[in-house]
Amino acid sequence: MFKARSLLATITFCTAFIVSGCDVKIKPIEGGKEIAQEVERHKIKRLTQEDILNAALKHGDSIVVVAQRLLDTRLAEQLEQGGVAAAIPYCQPENYEEVQALQDKFGAFAHRTAGRLRNPQNRMDDAAGPRLAHYAKGTIEGPIVTQELDNNELLYTSPIYVRNETCLNCHGTVGKEVAVADYELIKQKYPQDRAINFREGDLQGIWTIRFDKKELVAFLNDQPKKSRRPR
Repeated sequence: MFKARSLLATITFCTAFIVSGCDVKIKPIEGGKEIAQEVERHKIKRLTQEDILNAALKHGDSIVVVAQRLLDTRLAEQLEQGGVAAAIPYCQPENYEEVQALQDKFGAFAHRTAGRLRNPQNRMDDAAGPRLAHYAKGTIEGPIVTQELDNNELLYTSPIYVRNETCLNCHGTVGKEVAVADYELIKQKYPQDRAINFREGDLQGIWTIRFDKKELVAFLNDQPKKSRRPR
């Protein structure tokens, strides 16, 4: 009888102790906060069409700004060190390693084109032509993403203006801003060149950046993306 009462008292005490939990401290999972943050970070966000267009505009601007800054810096350095001959190889900022890294990051393909071309590789496609015409007329003034090329691509465009004297060293008037000897070098590389006789402030061309919508959404959701297609 005494043993039964003792056993009952022990069971009652243990049950009360467990239920009350007054003195029980649950040890947090090691790294639990970081794990929760990582899980949250990888949740798929519900993105609207407006969200995606705004992202293309934002990241298109990023690519253009970085490319233009690097172009200005490198051309100025090369012109100072070796003149136009040294600067010519640096006139394709879309091919800079830093710019290509941004393209890969955002699922984009950047290209420059113009009505008066120097490099035939910058030839215009059907989508860029109407945009360039709008910029020339002034009906569009700044960067824009409005055209969905198909279900998988978005098109970003931004105008390119002759911004300073550095540009005129190669794109101004021959015999004035462009030295005759320098233009002979340019013509050797680009025999069909038409990109001269510009003045500061003139519209020279446009940037076109195509965004793969699936890859852009993957970036916005911080998800792994496929490698960019070869350029």
